[in-house]
Amino acid sequence: MGIIERKERERELRYQAIIDAAETVFFKKGYETSTMEDVAHEAELSKGTLYLYFTSKDELHFAIMERGMRLLMELMEKRLTTKRSGLETLRELGLALVDFSNLHPHYFNALIFFQGRDVEQQKLQEAKVKDFLANRNSLTLLNETVKRGIADGSVRSDVPFVELSTTLWAQMMGVLVMYSAKQMVFDLHKVSRKQLVNNHLILITDALKPIHMEGVKHE
Repeated sequence: MGIIERKERERELRYQAIIDAAETVFFKKGYETSTMEDVAHEAELSKGTLYLYFTSKDELHFAIMERGMRLLMELMEKRLTTKRSGLETLRELGLALVDFSNLHPHYFNALIFFQGRDVEQQKLQEAKVKDFLANRNSLTLLNETVKRGIADGSVRSDVPFVELSTTLWAQMMGVLVMYSAKQMVFDLHKVSRKQLVNNHLILITDALKPIHMEGVKHE
């Protein structure tokens, strides 16, 4: 291994170690009350060294959210199969999100926290955000599935697939953000996150069906 390769490897290892430290701090203390000094201390680095890798707390949180997204994508892709219609697969993707929330609650909360904030107000490098959005993620997978559903006739075709998938994404995120913000209210009414998502998926599934499929019973 050459000097350049070795330095790149060392930099990547330190980069990941800093994210590990940020996870420990954020998950224990909460994002809002944590500081860059806390992360530097946990990573056993000077604050100056930390800033060479991440210029803000928002960038650290974004890196954690990206880790969570990769785990979510793994769960979603396991549910992909050509044996299901596009409509059935959309429901499976929604259920994968429920699995994700149960298996990785800290990453789920990081994802919801990011989705609930104004990206433009966060101290993030624009290129990094655009790169994330351009790569394969839950929204691009949703696009592909809606498009497949339209093609196989299980999803209505009177709405452009990009508009339809982004609407579905916004609705699901809205449901989850609302539950996260108002969990006490849902607990009072004895409605769990899984029940809320399942009921939402039932309503959405009916709304997505072409007119000739309306009235088809759910399994």
